[in-house]
Amino acid sequence: MGKKKQSLPSELNGIEDWMNQFFQDPFMSFLDDYTFRVDLFETSCEYIIEAQINHVEADEISVEINNDNLSITIHSIKEEKPKERSVVLPFPLEDKRIDAIYQNGILEIKIAKEEKTIRNNKRIQIQKR
Repeated sequence: MGKKKQSLPSELNGIEDWMNQFFQDPFMSFLDDYTFRVDLFETSCEYIIEAQINHVEADEISVEINNDNLSITIHSIKEEKPKERSVVLPFPLEDKRIDAIYQNGILEIKIAKEEKTIRNNKRIQIQKR
C-alpha cells in the first residue's frame, strides 16, 4: 500500500482533506482494489441491488442467478483476474422478474417481489443507459 498524504486540521486548506481521511473507512478503501461495493435495498414492490462498478463497459459485466444466489462478475481486460460478488437471498430467483441497468458506473438490479417470469437462461441481460 502506498503512503498517503496526511493533512492536519489546523491547516486551512487541508480541512476538507482531513475530514475525508477522518470519515473514510480504511478497510473498505483497501477492499476497493480487489472487489466492488454492493448495497441491497427493499421497497414495497421490489428488491434492489446496487453495485458500484467504475471504469468498465456494460459488456464486461455479467449477472447470473442460481437458485437463491445472484452473482455479479466483472471480466475487465484491464484486470488480471475477474472480480465477483454474490448476494444470497432468502428465496429462489429462477421465477422472479429481474431487470439490470448499468449507468454512470452503477449497476442497478431490480428483483420484483410479485411479478413472475419464465426464464430459459440463468444470465440476466444488462441494459446500458
